[in-house]
Amino acid sequence: MCLILGGLAGLFAATFTRPDPLPTRFTPARVAAYDFHLRDQDGRPASLADARGKVAVLTFIYTDCRDLCPAEGAIIADALNRVGGGKAVAYALSIDPIGDNSTRAKDWLKRRGFSSQDGRYVLGTRSQLKPVWLHYGIAPLNATPQEAKAAAIAADKFRAAYPPTPVQPFKYQYPPARKAPAAAEEAYPNANDLRYRGPARHIAGPDFEHSAYVL
Repeated sequence: MCLILGGLAGLFAATFTRPDPLPTRFTPARVAAYDFHLRDQDGRPASLADARGKVAVLTFIYTDCRDLCPAEGAIIADALNRVGGGKAVAYALSIDPIGDNSTRAKDWLKRRGFSSQDGRYVLGTRSQLKPVWLHYGIAPLNATPQEAKAAAIAADKFRAAYPPTPVQPFKYQYPPARKAPAAAEEAYPNANDLRYRGPARHIAGPDFEHSAYVL
């Protein structure tokens, strides 16, 4: 009986054809995701462990950004809205500890369309956030505290002029073409060096650039 069943199983395996693969595929990370223990926009403790049983989306942004960060946030919020049912939660980790605060974080989430259940903006000091940046290979804002504060104030004025409403066109200022810095050619870059190494797209230059990954 065992020989017969084994032979039939082998014959089935040899003739079985798999269906065409789906156009997308999820590849699990090779190591466990680095967790953090910080606070969100409402002052609540925030960690990846809070999302156990759900899909966790992780991105790194700053509230003053008027280019890629808002687009990223809108795409993620739309995806979570399509999934629905509290099946996923997005963490937006700050890369600008000076400019990002609770008020600006709440406004950023509201403008993107996140609910209080599916969108969490994680805040902290530079020393608190640095381990997270290092573990995920993120280049944060490297502007001086004075520059970051001035940019945040300017962004507040911009948001006041464009309150959360349906899309409003405004004149976009294209940045000048720039080459990557010399550090981009380093064969073995220092893992603790948080400088941005790509061509700067931000109008203010490389100190206002950052890594823009969605995990």
